[in-house]
Amino acid sequence: MIEDKKYIRLPKPEEFLDSRMQLRKLGDNQWKQHIFFHILKFYKEIDNNQVINLINKEKRKPQANKEKRKPRAEIEEAIKKFIVKQLKNDKRFDTHGFIVNREPSSEHSGFYDLKFEHSDWRGKYFSFECKNLGAASKASTTSTIKEYVYNKSTQDGGVYRYMIGKYARDFNFGGMIGFIIKGETDIIIEEIIKKLHRVSNDNIGKLTDKSIVRNSIENNKNTFNSIHIRAKGNKEFTLHHIMMNFSK
Repeated sequence: MIEDKKYIRLPKPEEFLDSRMQLRKLGDNQWKQHIFFHILKFYKEIDNNQVINLINKEKRKPQANKEKRKPRAEIEEAIKKFIVKQLKNDKRFDTHGFIVNREPSSEHSGFYDLKFEHSDWRGKYFSFECKNLGAASKASTTSTIKEYVYNKSTQDGGVYRYMIGKYARDFNFGGMIGFIIKGETDIIIEEIIKKLHRVSNDNIGKLTDKSIVRNSIENNKNTFNSIHIRAKGNKEFTLHHIMMNFSK
């Protein structure tokens, strides 16, 4: 049975202004609300069958190099491309002048999975790292949670890249999107939060006293914030997490 996502509540950002002068006065939180709206709108309205068919198609593809290209990575890549395509085909997203790209941000940063920009949000953007969280039955023992947060053996991970300033170096916010293709959303969120607490330290990005804010976007249960002190600069950084469950 395919999941009915009518329970997803969409943010209600302020009406988009016609005046460019007024748009340029909008604060970061106002811009972020518009972007949250479009991301959650995609998730709410997309038929999970489309994503499931996409996943199955990727699974059937022969691997050119099994050592370097794992099926999980191929699935993750396919979903990211699908999201970009759907957003670019959304008339409201286009009319409002938003741009979403997948491109290297600079020589100092990695390759952003999703990078949201607007010409009137000058000098700013909202980046999201996307991770496939559906490799095994027990989320607590999978490498996917490590890859989402921090993998000590590889010195890498989605959250880790933000904490060391590889991503969103000059900003105090960033985003993570988890693609769940096997498992329950609430269980996986709890495993991610446990992992965040386990690796919280001065070198990786220590969690603040506020730590975790659950249901952070419009009280949606598939969202939460983690609030950190970055390894360099001793400044507070908010990471917005959105889970997209395509498993049923």
